[in-house]
Amino acid sequence: MKHLLPFLAGLIAFMVISSVYYMGIVAYPSSACIVPEDQMQANFGMMLLGNALMVGLAAHLIQLGGQLSAAAGVRQGAIAGLTANGMLNVFVFAFFTCEGGHIFSMTETIQDIVANVVMMAATGAVIGMMYARGEAKTQAA
Repeated sequence: MKHLLPFLAGLIAFMVISSVYYMGIVAYPSSACIVPEDQMQANFGMMLLGNALMVGLAAHLIQLGGQLSAAAGVRQGAIAGLTANGMLNVFVFAFFTCEGGHIFSMTETIQDIVANVVMMAATGAVIGMMYARGEAKTQAA
């Protein structure tokens, strides 16, 4: 439970924040090489797994850092977002083409990395708060 609750709270936070961003703020990519929006529900399980892996990385970094607070969570969450999402976006940009060009433009690549750093910083804050809460309960007992 020590690690499960912070992870689940972080995953819920990230799914809510990223859903607002990807479903309400930015336009769905129109590239012919992207799964059409109306067919994305078939990929929900894989999308959830990918999000869980990135949130798990943030939770692990927060726990390893030893500073269990929202502020520490913001820093470690941002690092997880930059490294995990940054690597993904840079590799997709560098190694995959579609109809003779990149799947995403460099501008879209950078925008997605920055957005994920911010979203993961917020997620890290939630994870850090949950770890701090658990730590306070342990010390009180």
